[in-house]
Amino acid sequence: MELEQLKYFIQVAEHGSFSRAAAALAVTQPFLSRQVRRLEVELHRHLFYRHGRGIWLTEDGERFLRTARSVTHQLELATVVSSGAAHELTGRFAFGLTPTLSRTVTVPLVRAFTARFPLARLSIVEDLSRKLHERVLSGQLDAALLHDQAASSQIEVEPVCRLALHLLTRLGGAMGQRGSVDFAELAGLPMIFPSAPNPLRSLVESQAVSAGVELNVVCDVDGVETILDLVREGYGHTVTSAHVVGGDRRADSLLAIPIAGPALVTTLSLATASRHRPSTLHRMALDVLRHVLTRVLTPA
Repeated sequence: MELEQLKYFIQVAEHGSFSRAAAALAVTQPFLSRQVRRLEVELHRHLFYRHGRGIWLTEDGERFLRTARSVTHQLELATVVSSGAAHELTGRFAFGLTPTLSRTVTVPLVRAFTARFPLARLSIVEDLSRKLHERVLSGQLDAALLHDQAASSQIEVEPVCRLALHLLTRLGGAMGQRGSVDFAELAGLPMIFPSAPNPLRSLVESQAVSAGVELNVVCDVDGVETILDLVREGYGHTVTSAHVVGGDRRADSLLAIPIAGPALVTTLSLATASRHRPSTLHRMALDVLRHVLTRVLTPA
């Protein structure tokens, strides 16, 4: 198996056509078809379904595409790093964060990105998860950090970490200095949630249905700052990760209590568009992202 074969295969997969890929590569279609066929013979797998109107990847092809991209990506990164060219990369990398996560991630991410790519530009977009998902699909964002995102043919999902959810309450309120709270106790509390659909709210409501618990949602608010203000003033409680408290300037007025029986856990994943052809900057920026997210979100 040769590196060029991997590149040919990737181009065919991304163009969805041998003729369009051949034109992009400046080779003949018969030559390209032979190279991909050699690859299939070596792998003992069919990588494409061929039909009268075009081609599409088989399940083996989808899996091998991820492998081929990873191999070529690592080789490109090694070349850039060894040449010291990372500091010379230009362009723009657009990344999406929910307002809750942005409070923790934005500053260390900007610091790491600008140190690694001083000539490039980082754009950070804050929005609700469903809006970030749409922007990744449309190509407005290169990547986004999303809660409990399912993979699909259009979205590639890379789990980064798992976060335990906490009951966020007012310090000195009725909950006191509890070490933990059983999930069933949420039924007796006034709750404030972002409006549906919201991944964290959906997670809590799904668990409530399973546990036979009826939640008392007294207010639907999409603004993170407003929810924190309402909790701080004693109008109710919410469920979120402890990072919200850590990133709040008035954290001394809030208390995050672990939820037990059962614990609630959300999976944070990097989401990128499956058909998007990332540049070297985008690939290296994702590596910086992984490092920052692991450092600031993974419990010590």
